[in-house]
Amino acid sequence: MTAAPPQIITDAIVPRPPLSGTEPCATGEEEFFHASYAINQPAVKNALRACRRCPLTAECRIWAIANPDLTPAGIYGATTPRQRRADRHQLINRLGDGPAYERVLRRAYAANVAWRTQGGAR
Repeated sequence: MTAAPPQIITDAIVPRPPLSGTEPCATGEEEFFHASYAINQPAVKNALRACRRCPLTAECRIWAIANPDLTPAGIYGATTPRQRRADRHQLINRLGDGPAYERVLRRAYAANVAWRTQGGAR
C-alpha cells in the first residue's frame, strides 16, 4: 500500500521547486510513496535512483528539509523520510531552529536555483 503525495498548502521557508511535468516524480514511472522506506527495497532503490537524475534534486531536498510537515512520507530530493529527519536534526543541532537555520536553507536553495538556471545542470 502506498501513501498519496501531500497536498501542498504552504511553504514556510523556501518554495516548492517548480515542476515542468518531465521530472521522474511527475511522470509516474516510479513510485515515490511507500509503506516502508527501507533503502534495501527495490522500489525504494529505484525511486532514489530516478530522483537523483532529476535537475531539481538539490532544491527538492532543501524544500523537503525545510517543510517537514509537508513531507513526512515520500522520496524527495533523493532522500527517504529518515534521511531528511537526520539532516534536519544535524542542522538544528548546529544552528538552532530559528533565523540561522532558515537563512542557511534559503541561501542553499537560492544558490541551487541560480546554479541550475545559469546552466550548471546541463
